[in-house]
Amino acid sequence: MKRLQLLLALSSIAVLGVATQAFGQSAHASASHTVVTTKQTSLGTILVTSSGQTLYLDVNDKSGHFACTGMCAAAWPVLSTSGAPKAAGKAKASDLSTIKHGKATQVTYNGHPLYTFTADTKASPMSGEGVNGFYVVSSSGSKITKAT
Repeated sequence: MKRLQLLLALSSIAVLGVATQAFGQSAHASASHTVVTTKQTSLGTILVTSSGQTLYLDVNDKSGHFACTGMCAAAWPVLSTSGAPKAAGKAKASDLSTIKHGKATQVTYNGHPLYTFTADTKASPMSGEGVNGFYVVSSSGSKITKAT
């Protein structure tokens, strides 16, 4: 069992390294003003970071309770900020807010905490769609479950 846990931990670290290289920065690194923007995809208009990384919501999150912890949180880093988040593209500034998630200040959109996925790459930028209750987020702030 300990070997499996070690293997999973090492795999997560490797995935984080690949994602950092693929997007040029750590997905959960704080910025003074994190920007949430939009991108047209096969699933419709979705929310992305300023560097183009897909943003997800977790349907298992409940008000005041985050479902993704431990190894899950290593694979699904929160979108954090150290200042007020900014909107661009079709994202609405009025839908942006923040909440405390442990030590991080997590960006929310239409009340949904936002996450990135470390396994996303430029070749497969929405690989987390539908995985373990995570879905890409539309510009209206709802989950997208199929192409529009």
